[in-house]
Amino acid sequence: MINKLVTVFTPTYNRRETLRICYSSLLKQTSQNFKWQIIDDGSTDETESLVKNWIDEGLLDIEFIRKKNGGKASAINISLEKSSTLLWLCLDSDDYLFPNAIEIIEKNYKSIEHKDDICGMFSLRANPDGSPMQNISIPKDLKLSTQNNIRYKLRIPPEYLHVFKTDIVRKYPYPIIEGEKYIPLSYIYDQLDEKYKYLIIHDSIMVCEYQLDGITNNKINLIKKNPIGYALYKEQLIKLAPSYLLKIKSSITYISSCLLSRKNPLRISSYKLLVTLCFPLGIIDYFVRYRFNIKINLESINKARK
Repeated sequence: MINKLVTVFTPTYNRRETLRICYSSLLKQTSQNFKWQIIDDGSTDETESLVKNWIDEGLLDIEFIRKKNGGKASAINISLEKSSTLLWLCLDSDDYLFPNAIEIIEKNYKSIEHKDDICGMFSLRANPDGSPMQNISIPKDLKLSTQNNIRYKLRIPPEYLHVFKTDIVRKYPYPIIEGEKYIPLSYIYDQLDEKYKYLIIHDSIMVCEYQLDGITNNKINLIKKNPIGYALYKEQLIKLAPSYLLKIKSSITYISSCLLSRKNPLRISSYKLLVTLCFPLGIIDYFVRYRFNIKINLESINKARK
């Protein structure tokens, strides 16, 4: 069998129906130079039988892996361990690809294949009509960039699509924390930004359609259930944040997530001076967001320039 170029990785948990949309979009690809790798995170909705029917049909190269429920980060780690293709991208079970997505990736890869300082390709996730979800595009003259440059300097907020060189991103596994199932995906993206850039793809590749039970719509509950992983991400952001304002906001949210996990941030933080100065605000954040359930957004960045 000819080796494929791209692993399209789909983590899924009880998304039997939305998986059909993913499958349909992959059948329509103008290039079949990919392998669809589905990792089932302990579904109870007969996802496995559906996927096995697709495998029997033989219309796509499909790899199915079933694992104990442990969250998206653990599924990503398993996927990268097992992937043998040169490129890797994550297609969530509530998303789908435009018909020429793999073809666009193939064409752009040729220009970065031998460039060791580029970890992959970067694009904005799109609405069904092809417009970016953020209602603003990356400037056409920008060819190479880090994610942080796009997020904090250009002020274009997520949602993002990453197409990684597998051998590079495999070196950055997510930490697995006993009893927790979630850590922000940017924990790894921020580390990659210290050493690598992305080739910017200005074409629309992926459509994102959120489900009511998805990660984005349930962020506060996820933080409450996974405070240690969230604190790891926030402490790292204190170090890597490109502005003092973001360092302060990261310190505040780091403190409140430590309090959720019943840890003393003044003792365990590597950034004791800033954490000490922000400690009163961190206590306020803890009570406002997590005890009184009042919605304030300390995670946001400035709106994008238009």
